[in-house]
Amino acid sequence: MDFMISHFCDEQNHQPLYKTRKQSISDPKSGPTLLSSSLPTADECSDSEAENHLPPETELGNIEYKAKLVNPTSSRIEHLITQMKWRLREGQGEAIYEIGVEDGGAMSGLTDEELNASLNTLRTMAQALDASMVVLTEKDVTQKGSSVRRTVVEVLVRKVPESQQFIEVRLAVVGGCDVGKSTLCGVLTQGCLDDGNGKARIGIFRYPHEVRTGKTSSVCNDVIGFDNRGKLVNYAHNSLEEMVEKSSKLVTLIDLAGDAKYQKTTIHGLTGYTPHFTCLVVAADRGITWATREHIGLIAALNIPMFVLITKMDLVDREGLKQIIKDLSNLVSKAGMIARAKRVKTKRDAVQAAQDLCVGSIVPILAVSSVTGEGFRLLRTLLNCLSTAGSAESRLQLVGLPAFFTIEELYNVPHVGQVVGGMLSEGQLHEGADVLVGPLKDGSFEKVAVGSIRRSRQAVGCVNPGEAASISLTLPEGLTLRRGMVLSGHNFQPPVCYEFTANLLLLCHSTKQVCEGFQATVFIGSVCATTTITHITDADCMRPGQWSVVRMCFAYQPEVLRAGSPIILRQGKTKGIGEVLKVEPATQ
Repeated sequence: MDFMISHFCDEQNHQPLYKTRKQSISDPKSGPTLLSSSLPTADECSDSEAENHLPPETELGNIEYKAKLVNPTSSRIEHLITQMKWRLREGQGEAIYEIGVEDGGAMSGLTDEELNASLNTLRTMAQALDASMVVLTEKDVTQKGSSVRRTVVEVLVRKVPESQQFIEVRLAVVGGCDVGKSTLCGVLTQGCLDDGNGKARIGIFRYPHEVRTGKTSSVCNDVIGFDNRGKLVNYAHNSLEEMVEKSSKLVTLIDLAGDAKYQKTTIHGLTGYTPHFTCLVVAADRGITWATREHIGLIAALNIPMFVLITKMDLVDREGLKQIIKDLSNLVSKAGMIARAKRVKTKRDAVQAAQDLCVGSIVPILAVSSVTGEGFRLLRTLLNCLSTAGSAESRLQLVGLPAFFTIEELYNVPHVGQVVGGMLSEGQLHEGADVLVGPLKDGSFEKVAVGSIRRSRQAVGCVNPGEAASISLTLPEGLTLRRGMVLSGHNFQPPVCYEFTANLLLLCHSTKQVCEGFQATVFIGSVCATTTITHITDADCMRPGQWSVVRMCFAYQPEVLRAGSPIILRQGKTKGIGEVLKVEPATQ
């Protein structure tokens, strides 16, 4: 927690304002856990140990170890196919097989004959499930003095779930101003390198002033795809419709603003769009800036897996790049995450980095150049292997709940009408279904009808939990929608609230304390609203560096909140983070 206090600092002199000692994780009033003393440091994660040994295999997740798969019996094949089906469900359609690795993680390796037989068996298993497989990497683990070559291979198995058209991963791209975020997205989506003057970023911008200034001021979305063989599919030779048709996996790039005056939009992009991962972009010629510290604090507060991407690596020498990596490792370690002391240099490193992001708090570091193209092969490998692995049972439980869709964007489409974009977190939404939309200013909900549904501009029949979609609505006359509203099942109206209780850590403030009656803007998921602090428990005021349980009230209209949601508070130089503890349902 020291990092959060010391680096949310005064924006003029860039000096830390307050420091506090670490909160105990077991303390119920310590708020969201951002720093754990049980996590190993970067020095404790020895590269030499990881070189010939992987972490022990776990029953959950989408990673499977196999020492060998040579001449299995028919009953053994059936068991292996069932096991692969489980791993694919855990990875939402993706599984990684480590062939030649014991269950404990030891890399025993296989001879060439054993390896060919094991890959044939794995291919038979994949074909039985109508899945594709591709060898990602090979590693020679032959012991010194041995004349028999032994190899370990990583294999990616992919099968799009029957309920989905494609596998989706949402990646938020954050960073300071002029670090090359939009240029990076442009190179990935357009398939052409930059000329050093911003040529690649033109297709990413949404507004004319962004083209003139070269600065992103909105939330810009675009997609890239990967086919069954792991090959990148982008706009270089395909339209969007062709990309979706050819791709089994789509990565949505959420390009966020880096300028300080658009910080509100950036926070909304991180809280409302629910990215699976974040890419923190740092320019090699600028190094760590105040914006870098600010964004790491936000990402840590929201607990989103992150990797660091150093751009413009062609502008610095090798020693300069090493120094930036060292500084970034130290900075990330202070935020309670494990930073890789060395950047990703090989394809196997990239695959391992993707696995680390999915299962732990490890922050990989990559370096690229949008002008020369160096490093993009490793970045594409990382993006191809990113997985939203989770518990299959929990996702099945979410499907059985009433629909809950948060509205993030509003559009008026000619000949279609009102279209809303957002995220479905629970239940299912079907084309033609009746739903409730709200809350309105009086806390009520209106019944509306769902028209067409599109994902990545492709028509679909329904939306499942965790999927982003655009939905056309048939609205009654006079009904006006706003960002932050929700769609729910027609037979279930979610409770709305004017007041809620939160556990807040005040990071910094212009004075020594915050008293009752203070107003500030809060970001809770898709909700961005002005609130008033009406009561502070066990104290007469809030002080920087201390956790406080406070009661807050929305200033203008009720909202739909969920207990446990992270909260970010901002008002001028006042900044705070925390968690919603209790929601007080509004009474009529």
